[in-house]
Amino acid sequence: MHRKCSQQIILKLLNDITDDIMNIKKIRKLKKQISQLRNRLGNIQNKEIKRLAKACGRKRVKRGTEDNYESTLLPRRPAISIPNHPGSLGKYVAGNILDDLEEDLFWLEENLQDFEE
Repeated sequence: MHRKCSQQIILKLLNDITDDIMNIKKIRKLKKQISQLRNRLGNIQNKEIKRLAKACGRKRVKRGTEDNYESTLLPRRPAISIPNHPGSLGKYVAGNILDDLEEDLFWLEENLQDFEE
């Protein structure tokens, strides 16, 4: 990743959408939440995933029939589509969404560690 792009991401990390500071501690907490959700893949509500997506620095955008969430911290990451139907999400759908969010956290952690060095 280019140095200038990395610096822009760091500045966004330090002042993310909730005016909170995205730091290693927060990233580890979010990873723990993802791990807990993975333990019950067949019983995850869409509102739980949406809440987690927002905590990972994604915001809802109007596009298509399902809710889409774009990363405000990592502009090159693709949007995540989260189904908006009642009941639990399918285990494969939920697993794929959690994979995408976990990858976001990986990239955020990498950028923060580069900034701290």
